[in-house]
Parts: sequence; C-alpha cells; structure tokens
Amino acid sequence: MILCLFFTRNISLETWIDSGLFEREKLLYHKHLNNGNFSKIYWLTYGSKDKKISKELIKMGELHSSIKVCQMPSFFNIPKIGSWFYSFLMPIIHWKVLRKVDYLKTNQMDGGWSAVLAKWIYKKPLIARTGYTQSVFLKRSGKNRLILWLSSLVESVVYRFCDIAIVASYQDKKHLLDKYRLMDNKITVVPNYIDITKFHPIVSKKYADRLIFVGRLNKQKNLFGLIDAVSKANVILDIFGDGELKEKLKLYAIKNGVTVNFMGIVPNSELPQTLNHYRYFIIPSFYEGMPKALLEAMACGLVCIGTDVSGINEVIDDNINGFLSKGVDAMSIYDSIVLATESNYEKLNTISESAFKLIKKDYSLEAIVSIEKETFYAQG
Repeated sequence: MILCLFFTRNISLETWIDSGLFEREKLLYHKHLNNGNFSKIYWLTYGSKDKKISKELIKMGELHSSIKVCQMPSFFNIPKIGSWFYSFLMPIIHWKVLRKVDYLKTNQMDGGWSAVLAKWIYKKPLIARTGYTQSVFLKRSGKNRLILWLSSLVESVVYRFCDIAIVASYQDKKHLLDKYRLMDNKITVVPNYIDITKFHPIVSKKYADRLIFVGRLNKQKNLFGLIDAVSKANVILDIFGDGELKEKLKLYAIKNGVTVNFMGIVPNSELPQTLNHYRYFIIPSFYEGMPKALLEAMACGLVCIGTDVSGINEVIDDNINGFLSKGVDAMSIYDSIVLATESNYEKLNTISESAFKLIKKDYSLEAIVSIEKETFYAQG
C-alpha cells in the first residue's frame, strides 16, 4: 500500500525543520512504515529545495528511506500567488506519483482542494485530515467575511468529496455534523499523538515556583490574561515559543512589573527534558483544537492548568488529571494557579500519574497509528 500526503498550502519540508515540527510530524509516518502499514509514502510539499533536503535527511538517518518528497518546481516561487497556482496544478505535475498511490491524505484544510482534484482525476480514496477546523479558528480570530466564506467553501467541497474526514476532537466532529451534515460514520476522531518513549516523566529537580507555557505567541493563547493572572500569584512564568505578539508581551510584562522569561523556541527533540524541569504547565487559551503542547506536558507528568474551553476540556478532567479554570479571565486563571500550586504533595502526585496514564492509553503514537490504519484499510 502506498500513501500520498498533501502538505498544507505554502508549507515546505524546510518550514517543518525551521519551526521545529519535523521531529514530531515525521514520527507518525515512520511508524506506519516500520509497522508495515505502507510500503512507501509520498510527501507533496511547497518547497523548491525539499527533495535535496530530504536526501540529506535520509543520508543522516533522520528521515525514513521509504518517504519520497515531491517538491514544488522553482518557477512557482512567486511571492503570495505562486503557491496558489501550484496548488491547482499539483495533481497534474505529479501525475506519475498520484496514479500509482492507494490513498490520498491532507495534512490540514488549506490546500485540501489539491487532494480533491487528485481524487477526481485518479479515483483514489481521500482521507481529509485536519488538526483543527480552520473556519472556526478564523472566525474566532476576527477574520473578515470574505476569508471566512472562502474557508467554509473549501471545507464544504473537501468534506463533500472525501471518503473519510479525520478530526482531532469530538468538538470538531460535532461541528462537522451540525454544519456540513456529514454522516456520523464518515467522521473519525483521531487525536494528536505523543511519542511516550520520548515524552515521559523523568526523575529530576523541579521548579516549584515556576509555570511553563509552550506555544505560539498570538491572540488565541490569551497570554496578556496569563501575565495579569501571574502578577497576582507568587510564581514566575517561563514562556517558550515565538509569534507576532512577542515584543508587545515583553513590554506588557515589564510595564506591569511581572517576572516573565521569554525563552524562545525549544526544538521538539529537547522539549521532554525541558518540560521535566517543571512541576506546572499552563495553557490559558481562548479556544483550542487538540493542543499537542498540553498532551506533551501531561505525558511528562506535569500538573497542567488550562482554561475550560473545547480541546482542553476534552483532555483535562478537573481535579483528576489537571486543573480547569472556570473562565478565561485573569482572575479565574489566577484562582486555578493558586489551587494547583497550593495543593498538597500527595494530590499533585496523583494528578501527575493520572495525566501520564491517560496519554499512554489514548494518545500514544501506537494507539493513533492503529486507529489510522483501521481508517485507511476500511477504504481499501
């Protein structure tokens, strides 16, 4: 069996590497190949140098030799519009590959039309996988009506013609059932996966007076609210990540006299060791899909504090395997921080153990590969 993965529009293998995502994203496909679920996997990317990069990665043992990269021709390297033209021509340009694969899969919704065109032309089963519902995220982030309409149009076309839709959360499944009227048996919930051979508790000295946040520094993550909450609590906040709000957040923390350390991006390969230096992890988002950073922290046995919003509340069971803030406002987040940091040692250990057990049972790489295999083979 041969699988073809369509990268998100405008995303290259080089982008994955530079953003630190490569180490994490490759694991699923390495596991499929090592388990014999597929004999070969093609990645259709948006980088004009990706083929050369992939060969170097294979030579270094960083990429499975049965993963073949089909790159974007260099003449599509036109700012803003090049990737759009390429996305529509991709099924024709890579016809030699697409005619011989057995399954098509999207990585996200943006660019999903390329996979739909390939399905129409080559009559292959299409699995439309998304890590989050794009139209919902765009609406919550305040995008204009035209962008929202176009996003919903793409989703409606992709979901209309795919054979199976894979979503990361039950909230996303409910949205698809309600908005696009899909049949229940056409939607499979496949959560984000965690490699528990890497992400697991390590006996080490923990920071007892610090919170760690890992993620993008954008509006969705509610970091101004988090800084306000921390200003009232007797804790230090360490932020790992980057984004458009970084400088504004730095100035806000200084202005309000809050101790916040901006640590930059940590490579995913180093993240397990970094997480294991901390006792507490916090994710104060206004909304989420299925946050990998939260799953990784729980896998490392951190006591996790999150807001009671979709995505987060599907993973954290309040006072059982973590703590949920009753609201997304600073005072509610502060209350949950105090509740967590003032809990006794026995309770924190019980929560830590429960968190790891949940990840091992429902979110491990092995569990997710098994679900995906069943989903693909059901279309064969």
